[in-house]
Parts: sequence; structure tokens; C-alpha cells
Amino acid sequence: MDNYIKIRLERAKEVAKKAGDFALRKRINNDFDISKKALNDFVTSADKETETLIYNELHSSFPEDGFYGEESGEIKGNGRWIVDPIDGTTNYFRNLPHWAVSIAYEISPLEPVLGVVYSPALNELFYAGKDIGSYKDGEKIYVSKTDSLDFSINVCVPPHRHKELYDNYMKEYVAIGKATSDMRSYGSCALELSYIASGYIDSYYELELGYYDFAAGMIICTEAGGSVNILNLNTKSEDDRFNLLASNGLLQKKFEEILIK
Repeated sequence: MDNYIKIRLERAKEVAKKAGDFALRKRINNDFDISKKALNDFVTSADKETETLIYNELHSSFPEDGFYGEESGEIKGNGRWIVDPIDGTTNYFRNLPHWAVSIAYEISPLEPVLGVVYSPALNELFYAGKDIGSYKDGEKIYVSKTDSLDFSINVCVPPHRHKELYDNYMKEYVAIGKATSDMRSYGSCALELSYIASGYIDSYYELELGYYDFAAGMIICTEAGGSVNILNLNTKSEDDRFNLLASNGLLQKKFEEILIK
């Protein structure tokens, strides 16, 4: 990993922890407001304030870098930070622990070269850099060795913001459920991809994600030996919505076959 990326990875880890601890204090003190962007798509004042903190910290260190945040949109520059300040906003305001700060950096579109996911409520820091592997709290992590569907633990997330997709999705859910050991859903894409990287779970499937949801988790998963496939990739635009299938790699083709059927 060249020094250009290494410097940014170390700074991203610092910023993620600072931002996460800031958001956690807001949560503990109940110091936030909640509003709605769309159907089942909520945002809190803490999301916006945390993203501002992240932008200010990164911009002070790398003023030439671009920035793309869930709440603030895009600022052009050389390379680009991809930020979801609180991934799992509903968990956050309902006081469930599975939410995270997600920070990635890319040089080419949809190809993150580093990712940091910090879970403040659980005090877990996941991170990865291109060609150096993935880590949790300083220890290297790897995907599971599960190679059989009937032993696999899988995350399948209903399209709760797109009710028109439910009928077909439920057919897929039933097919995956029948073929595997058990199902989960944690409510944070960034954490779910990090959990694959850690070997906790074996696969993850969700529709209609924003790039900021999975950019950091994607490189954490792949650097740990996993596979991440954007199923509807037909353009490289950050404004697209993406259908994502990720796994430990050993099960990727088996899940693709289920979805095709």
C-alpha cells in the first residue's frame, strides 16, 4: 500500500472514532431530532452534525480531496471520500447498538482503496486498505470457511423503502431460507459486510442501497477474502441504487444460482 493511501487510512481511523464518539454522546444524551426523507428513510440531526464533523476533519488534512456524503452530497476534488455518518439510523434513534460510522476513499469510481467502519455502541473498529488485508481492533480478520449452504448464516434485508419489490423479494427470501441454516438482519450494511469479513456470518443480500452504505464495508469484506457483487451494475454513478450480494466467496456462486432461479 503506497504512502498516499496509508496516510489516509490512518487519518480515517482517527476521524471515524472521533465522529462515532460524538454521535454516541448525542445518543446517550438524547440530543437529536428526527425527520423523514422518504418512506421509511429517516435522518436525525446527529447524522447531519456527524457528517459535518467528518468533512471538516478530512478537509483540514486533505483539502484537495473530493467528498461524497449521504446527507451533503458531492464536493469535487482529487480522489473522493465516501461517507455515511450513521449507517443504521433507525437503530441509532431506537437505541439499538448496530449502527456505525462508515468512511471509504476511492481514486476510481466504485473502487474503494480503503475503508473504515466504527461501531461506537459496541466499540469495534473494522478497517482495510488495498492489498494489506482487513482488521478488527488491530487484529487481522478473515471470512469464514463455510462452503456448504446448509451450514451458512445469512443476512437478507427486506426492501422496506420499496414496497413494490416485496413480492419478488419474498420469493428470493424463501428460497435462500430453505437452502441455508439461518437468517439474520442487523440494520447496518457497513456492519453486515464487516461481519462477513470477521467470519461471523456467511452472506448478505440487499436491494436498493446507496454507494455510501457499502463503500467501506465492500473493501473490508473483499480484503478479508470475501466476494462483493453489485448485481445491477450498468453505470458507474454514485447516484445509482445498487443491489448487493456479498459472501465469504466460497458460497457466492451458490447464492447467485438461487437468485437466478
